[in-house]
Amino acid sequence: MESKHAWIIGICLIIAGCTIGGGLSDSGDYMDEGPRQVEISNESPIDVQVGSLEPKLLDEDSAMIYLGIGDEEMGLLKKLGNLPSITIKGYVYYPREALDKWLTENVGKTF
Repeated sequence: MESKHAWIIGICLIIAGCTIGGGLSDSGDYMDEGPRQVEISNESPIDVQVGSLEPKLLDEDSAMIYLGIGDEEMGLLKKLGNLPSITIKGYVYYPREALDKWLTENVGKTF
C-alpha cells in the first residue's frame, strides 16, 4: 500500500514541477533569459545613437593600459611634463581625447 502512495505522490510532484516550470517561462520575468530578437524592416531608416560607456578621464593605470606603456615609460612622460592631464583634489587624471590628440601630435618624436 505504501508503494502505491509513493507512486501517486511522485507523479503529482512531476506534474506540479512541469506546471510550475512551464508557468515561469510564460510569466514575463525575463531576467534570466538570453538576448531577445528584434525584427527590423529595411523599409525606413532607423536613427540610433549609442553612447560610449568608456570614461572620458583615465587614472594613471588606465592611461598606461590605454597607451600601451609600462611604469617606466609613464614615469618618463610625467617627468617631461608634456602628457595632458587634469588634477582634481590631488588625483591626476588623463583625458582620453587629449591623449589621442597628444599621440597624433607626437608621432615620430623620441622621448
